[in-house]
This record gives sequence, C-alpha cells and structure tokens, in this order.
Amino acid sequence: MPAKSISVVPADQGWALDIHGTSEPRQLFPTLEAAISAGWARARRDNIELHIQPLAGGVRLRAESTNPADCVG
Repeated sequence: MPAKSISVVPADQGWALDIHGTSEPRQLFPTLEAAISAGWARARRDNIELHIQPLAGGVRLRAESTNPADCVG
C-alpha cells in the first residue's frame, strides 16, 4: 500500500518519521535535520506530503525550490 503522507515528530530519543497509510514501522533519527532530510527524500520519491510538527521558536525550513509555498514556519 503506498504511503499517503509522512510526518516528522519528536521521539523519546531524537526524532521519528511516521509513514501514514502503510504498516511500515516508525523510522528513528538522532537529529531533527536527519529526520527532515530522510522525510524530504521519501516525500519527493513517493510524491506525497511531508508534515513537520511545529517547533517552539518559529523555525523556518525551505525546500530546494525557491517557491515561497515550500516554506513552513
């Protein structure tokens, strides 16, 4: 079954990718940056949405494109 979306979320130790719409287990990463990088790669490959849980402090992230719609924050 193809994934419907991916979420980067805090984990007990580090960060995790939750792959929605599949029975795949949660993927764990030691840093937020590693989780986002893996999430972007998977989202691009599968042409699905990547959701990043809001962070305190107003963190802004930008996709490789220059499209303002690719920014979150």
